[in-house]
Amino acid sequence: MYFKLKNAITRKQVGIQFQTKGFVDGYDIDGPNSRVHLDYDVFPSFVPDLRFELEEKAKLTDVVKPDNISAKGFLINEKVKNIFDQCNLPEHRYYEASLLDHDGHILPYYWLHLISNDYQMIDFEKSVFRKSVFSLKSSDIKSESIIQVKDLNDYQEKNLELKHESYVVLDILKVSNISNFDMLYFSKLDIRFAYISEKLATMLKKAKVTGIDIIEEPDMMDV
Repeated sequence: MYFKLKNAITRKQVGIQFQTKGFVDGYDIDGPNSRVHLDYDVFPSFVPDLRFELEEKAKLTDVVKPDNISAKGFLINEKVKNIFDQCNLPEHRYYEASLLDHDGHILPYYWLHLISNDYQMIDFEKSVFRKSVFSLKSSDIKSESIIQVKDLNDYQEKNLELKHESYVVLDILKVSNISNFDMLYFSKLDIRFAYISEKLATMLKKAKVTGIDIIEEPDMMDV
């Protein structure tokens, strides 16, 4: 069994979807180390300034969904880092971060910056892609017809052809050599989720890690 891992967004779990304020006082948004200069799938050539402040309505959780950061990863505390360190993740780095809580305490956190796994692992013909539209009313993606996708280039070309009127989204992922990793991440296909092994899912659940959703993915398999 494999699972999707994502930041929690419900009020009950985290209080407010983005748990951090825009920027802490004195943050140099345009500075060379600003977190707005981070990129997907590329390690920065600088040490990012990762200072955050908890929103007034946000709950303090082990994994925090930050606002105004231009990369995909997870803002985590030491408890979660210790779990991840026991698992085989895709190429990644940890960057020290801080979180100012409601009581004025500066808490140590880490930014887990992920680099995608090899896209050659994906069996595009067996994976399921759908043409979808974004519904403003429901703030969600509504899936429509299935679309055949040959490879990553084909996926990107089909999205360009649709001209943002609709999208090609990944519905079911089929991969090979998955047993080599406890986490998979493919930013060019879907930045909403990381895929995790049963081992990692069990560890996170046992530790009662807060601020995340773990969703069963029964159709995912090693081809």
